[in-house]
Amino acid sequence: MTSVQTHSPDPATWTRGPVADIFSSYVAATALSSAQELGLLDRLAETGAAPFGNGGDERLNDEVVQSVYRALHWAEVVEIKDEETVVTGPAFDAAFAARGYFYWLVRGCGEAFSEAPRLALEEVRSGAFYRRDMRAVAIGSRLIGDGEVEALFDEILARTPVRKIADLGCGSGQRLVRVAGRHPEARCVGVDISSASVRLATDAAREAGLGERMTVHQGDVLRLEPRPEFAEVDTVSCVFMGHDFWPYDSCVATLERLRRVFPRAERLVLCDVVRTQEVPRADTPIFQLGFETIHALMGVYLPALEEWHKAFAEAGWRCDAVHSTTTPPNGYLFELSPATRN
Repeated sequence: MTSVQTHSPDPATWTRGPVADIFSSYVAATALSSAQELGLLDRLAETGAAPFGNGGDERLNDEVVQSVYRALHWAEVVEIKDEETVVTGPAFDAAFAARGYFYWLVRGCGEAFSEAPRLALEEVRSGAFYRRDMRAVAIGSRLIGDGEVEALFDEILARTPVRKIADLGCGSGQRLVRVAGRHPEARCVGVDISSASVRLATDAAREAGLGERMTVHQGDVLRLEPRPEFAEVDTVSCVFMGHDFWPYDSCVATLERLRRVFPRAERLVLCDVVRTQEVPRADTPIFQLGFETIHALMGVYLPALEEWHKAFAEAGWRCDAVHSTTTPPNGYLFELSPATRN
């Protein structure tokens, strides 16, 4: 494809500076995601320094690891000292805190982003027309929620004893593992549509030694049917997947179905990121552009905050409390209970 150019700007205006930084930022984002998966960030967080290369780990290509560090040096996440040692840079703490966002963006959603021109064609937008790495999405989402969201979640569950909890879109399973550890008498059941996430969560339960206290099932939350494992659930949680309930009529139907599928549920704790109303600007927070863009590519509607409240009311759920979050930006955690008993 060619493009029409009305004038040719001086290369000095774009080979360095803001446009060049957009290019380099893409490379740095992929490097940060790679460093997370390879364990390079964890090593630096623990020791503050690492060899400039594979450090004797023959599984890793020395030149590739060096290129990852070079990109992170450009971003001031690390500093390369005398081509021998890497130390944490001025942006390391912030980048480490944000590592889940980059892993979600690059490893989890990178293929879909690269396919954006094809996904813009109406003729392809049906069936399974895009791909994401759902294992990486699950891991990235867990890292994103580990700070503020999970602390809020634990605070809410601490108020009332949990007998049995169902986590919808359970992803890596770490939320249920933590709940089981904090509530020794609780039983846990996870549901996820992704077979990769089900395997990940099942492995997490086994590694935690939970035995029959935690089970994980593959299923579509939008089409759940009652089953014996759900009959005694008193708490239902759903973190970072509520937007999959939409559009509006589908969301209301799903929320109503949850009351039938979990007939003894006393509360639903739902957390999600809402659609923003303003045009992106220089101070747009992390995640917003990526989250809204990827869901446009996938054809998933993102509701605004007021739309959630309308759907809750119509579906028979009372909103008892709302908590806004800084991480993720534009996130809200809703504490819901049945408006009337089944």
